Amino acid sequence: MAEFTALIVAAGRGVRMGARGQLTPKGMIALDGLPLVRASVMHLASRGIDRVRIVTGHLSEMYSREFSAVPGVELIHNPAYHATGSLRSLMTGLAGLEGPVMILESDIMYEPRALDPLMMGGSGLVLSGPTGAGDEVYVWTDADGRLKDMSKQADHRPEPHRGELVGICALAADHVAPFRAAADRLLAEKPKVDYEAGVVAFAADHPVDCPIIEDLAWAEVDDEQMLAHAREHVWPRASAGLIDPAARKAI
Repeated sequence: MAEFTALIVAAGRGVRMGARGQLTPKGMIALDGLPLVRASVMHLASRGIDRVRIVTGHLSEMYSREFSAVPGVELIHNPAYHATGSLRSLMTGLAGLEGPVMILESDIMYEPRALDPLMMGGSGLVLSGPTGAGDEVYVWTDADGRLKDMSKQADHRPEPHRGELVGICALAADHVAPFRAAADRLLAEKPKVDYEAGVVAFAADHPVDCPIIEDLAWAEVDDEQMLAHAREHVWPRASAGLIDPAARKAI
């Protein structure tokens, strides 16, 4: 089993969350008193991943209060978060890391089994079956299940997509340097590009496996409607074992 460092990209401004996003970074939105990123750190620990680097930006002081005294958690700030996309934040977090690296979005809730297909090493990203979330990223693979393309448009390619991007991927140790090189080339052309485009660019020359968990309970939290849906339909499974049911409380 690979000895991962986890990298959680948490620098975004959460504009679509409206008033809540102005006051709270999406990864620090709490359900039953537990912020999404804290739940992610706990899920990672359940799989033996206890080295975590969080890339902060918007309202970074909230992450400092939550994690500054947590062993194994390192905070890295992207000072240009307001003018860059998630790929630049990812590259900020990769600085000095040799891999293997487990990369996670900050604004997702998920069952911890979402991590399992990547635990043995290699580069890959986890897919799910249909979610109907309204902001899906569809993933296409070749016949061997390796990444070809991603898009928010289901008709982006003529062939059927394989599944939906969960927001969890991994880079093998020997793939970190080539990923950086591919990302640097892309950022030189598109400074505000998001990390998904960097993964696709990297996959053009390196194998990225795409295991799928058809019935995975997971959700991304981009706006209030998605948060309400996620709390009702995903959180009970994603938070199982993390919270004493008697202690649950409203958002």
